[in-house]
Amino acid sequence: MKYEWEMEDIRVGRRVESPNRSEQYMIGYDPSSISSNNLILVSLLDGMMTTSSISKGNMAIHFNECKMIPMSLDEELK
Repeated sequence: MKYEWEMEDIRVGRRVESPNRSEQYMIGYDPSSISSNNLILVSLLDGMMTTSSISKGNMAIHFNECKMIPMSLDEELK
């Protein structure tokens, strides 16, 4: 399945997965950052967090490049 990410799709708490490996992530945020570029990814496997925060737009670009998909698309469409 192909999913095209847009900025509006990026929100804290949303879970995503990579179709080519068994990695699952949750979109989180860095509370120490007061800018809108404070989003991070948290691995649901081991709790690893990305070290740098990014914006919704850059996260959408990254997800599209990596072919990430929502973990529960059926629930997202309700």
